[in-house]
Amino acid sequence: MIKFSQVSKKFTIPPSRNSHTLFRAISRGMNNPSARKTILALDKVDLCISRGEILGIIGPNGSGKSTLLRIIAGIYKPTSGVFQVEGAASSLQIKISFFPDLSIKENIFLFGAIRGFNRKEMGRRFDKIINLSGLNEFVNAEARVLSEGMGDRLAFAVSVETARDILLLDELALAGDSKFRGKCCKIVLQLKKEQKIVILASHDLEVVSELCDNTLLLNKGKVIAFGKTKEVVNRYLKLLET
Repeated sequence: MIKFSQVSKKFTIPPSRNSHTLFRAISRGMNNPSARKTILALDKVDLCISRGEILGIIGPNGSGKSTLLRIIAGIYKPTSGVFQVEGAASSLQIKISFFPDLSIKENIFLFGAIRGFNRKEMGRRFDKIINLSGLNEFVNAEARVLSEGMGDRLAFAVSVETARDILLLDELALAGDSKFRGKCCKIVLQLKKEQKIVILASHDLEVVSELCDNTLLLNKGKVIAFGKTKEVVNRYLKLLET
């Protein structure tokens, strides 16, 4: 289960550092905390997600989608409010960087070790990862030969096969041709059957409508709507028209 109660996240941005002298920097408030700009990325968010649920997160750029995912993943701590995350979260919100000098196979086992899986456990998952990513012919090739799309497919395959309780996905996770997207959707639905939580932050309203039970609409850090996906998507479409 994931529960947010009045969760807010603020970021502080210091003033410009293009002053040429110490005197100018001080006179312009470089060392004055009140001169720093504060951005409220999330504003008193309430949210509850149960096991076996697929949640969509939608909203314009800068609405707070990535910040919310990073709090769930444990990358950010909220400025205020209370949140509870039961289980381990696997995130594909931030692109996975593979080691270019290592082979695809070596990268897969290394990433598994980072996620807490031993070699035997990753060995059982290896064929599924390769088949899903479609990289059967590149198993022993160095990761540097992968195109961006191939890297995205491999990142998704490794992430879903090492997902423990919660899988966080963003737009990149469902990138690729229609065949690969179809595979992704089937796997996400399978994770739901396994009582895992999947959270998808996306601008693709068609994919969100197809996969997600409930959806959260954010705008400027605030919750605009939360509930059944069809109703929330319609609310977002109306928001875009204004």
